[in-house]
Amino acid sequence: MKRTRWKEYEYTIQAGPGMSWVHRPLIGIEVWAIGGSEKVPILAMIDSGTDGTVFHADISDTLGIDASQGRRGTLGGIGSLEGFYTEVKIVVPDFNVTYQAPVFFGKNLPMDGLLGQATFFPLFKIRFEKAANKFYLAAA
Repeated sequence: MKRTRWKEYEYTIQAGPGMSWVHRPLIGIEVWAIGGSEKVPILAMIDSGTDGTVFHADISDTLGIDASQGRRGTLGGIGSLEGFYTEVKIVVPDFNVTYQAPVFFGKNLPMDGLLGQATFFPLFKIRFEKAANKFYLAAA
């Protein structure tokens, strides 16, 4: 039986609603436009409540992605977010994992990115230990 090799991370403290501080499971990733040569390093939150991958629209601007070439859409949930869908390449340097995924880019996202269940979770085993302010990842 193959033993799982977990990588330990600490939750990152960020400003939250109502002048509070919140602990979030953030990891460093790199985002590339398909066929592009420029990467954007970001901190993205691993979010079990998000279906797909969502990034702030400023990242698409930095990568030179033309929003008019993407499919316009609205993301629902708590409120709604206007934006567009397109494919990008995502690199998770800690695991040397690279994958291509459809991403929704929206202007009013309160963080750089969300890594959701449909595209990120199948690639990793994920363990949250909120009481210890730690989370763990392992290649799936």
